[in-house]
Amino acid sequence: MEQNGSTNVSPYTKKIVVCALLIALSVVLSGMLSVPVMPLGTYSLKIGLGMLPVLIASALFGPLYGGMVGGLADLLQALIFPKGAYMPWFTVVGTLFGVIPGLFFLKKRRVTFGRLLGAVATGQAICSVGLNTLLLVWLYGSPWQIVYTRMINQAVMILLYTVLAYAIIRLLRDKKVI
Repeated sequence: MEQNGSTNVSPYTKKIVVCALLIALSVVLSGMLSVPVMPLGTYSLKIGLGMLPVLIASALFGPLYGGMVGGLADLLQALIFPKGAYMPWFTVVGTLFGVIPGLFFLKKRRVTFGRLLGAVATGQAICSVGLNTLLLVWLYGSPWQIVYTRMINQAVMILLYTVLAYAIIRLLRDKKVI
């Protein structure tokens, strides 16, 4: 297996290892290193970078791997750092967080800043502002006005996620990690 001091690792194995690391990173960023915010007196917003690894997996490997990273990261985060009763609907939305941006990279695998910005904005608008807000209102009786706070939050986070994801992807490609 060893040739010229390096080991041969299949591309599939590399993808799985990178995705496993991204899942672990997402769990830590979502569970330990995020800040809950309670606008209007209800826990309805979490500020953190937990979605960043999901977006990276989605942009690098497509919607299937992005969805797996998003779903498994959400499930593990809910089990390891519970914030209440487990609701599987949030894991479904977590999976969509990975699938939707990955659709932007199906045919053209090259990650450009513009395509990444569109992917992140679409995924965050549908999942965070739309579906997660709907779930918070439906499941927990949160006031529907939380949508305004979540929109303001995502206006900032979309740009932050895009800049960070783009920089990390470029770094990983330059160092030939992926």
